[in-house]
Amino acid sequence: MELVRLYHSLRRHAPLVKNFVEKDLKGRYIGSTVGFFWSLVNPLLSLATYTFVFRFVLKSRWSDFQPDSQVVLMMYLGIVTWGCHAEIVSRCTGTLVENGSLIKKVVFPSEILPAYISMSALVNLLIGLAFVLLGMLVFGYAFPAADPASADWIPEAGKSPFEPLRLGLSFLSVPLLLALQVGFSVGLGYLLATLNLLIRDVGHVTSALITIWMFGTPIFYPESLVREGGYGWVVDLNPMAWLVDAYRGTILFGHWPQPLVLAKLALVALASLWLGTRFFFKAQHRFADFI
Repeated sequence: MELVRLYHSLRRHAPLVKNFVEKDLKGRYIGSTVGFFWSLVNPLLSLATYTFVFRFVLKSRWSDFQPDSQVVLMMYLGIVTWGCHAEIVSRCTGTLVENGSLIKKVVFPSEILPAYISMSALVNLLIGLAFVLLGMLVFGYAFPAADPASADWIPEAGKSPFEPLRLGLSFLSVPLLLALQVGFSVGLGYLLATLNLLIRDVGHVTSALITIWMFGTPIFYPESLVREGGYGWVVDLNPMAWLVDAYRGTILFGHWPQPLVLAKLALVALASLWLGTRFFFKAQHRFADFI
């Protein structure tokens, strides 16, 4: 019921949502020297930092069969995917408190606040994915990488696990992955926005948990390291780990998402949306009292 209510509200207030998204993007980029390129620069800076820490300081390796160009693209794709999720969750958590003056106006539809934040974050993610596709064209087709271990590989031992970058028809499933990601993230956003209005400590707790969650997701290191260490359950219970892995297989290697993974993501996204919007609308009539 709440999901239907949210759908009709967003549809009715579509011009207002669009205005909020445009205002948010302009406020973030207009006036800066490189504008929208900041959505590329920030993930690149994160990529450079974590590559230095994990690759050169901690000596972490993905495998003997993945060239540096693949590792860079895999890490960057993980960073922009996580960045979208973290932005939605963290910004939604504080949005009701930050827009208290609007919420006190009886006619203002507060449910559009988490929605416009998710759409703004999605724009940044799409820019990041476009940059990943550019990297695919460069390292997958213009200058394809060879198997780093090909010189030492013994044919009798079997086929090398090296897999080249390949853009296939599986890319058509990316919109579905985007929808599942936004559904999961914005559902959490609605829930945390409401909780933070009732208990202001939620915002601080959320900031800490997002950092822990990020390092618990195989973005800067291979999933195999987690499983070899006996912590495979961390990945198995982490929807963002499923999502990052699905993006990598779909965009970089031409693999269709596994049906079981899609089913789990759909279940988690629907549960998140249902719980978040239900809690939000149940408490909405009291928002002004807690501002």
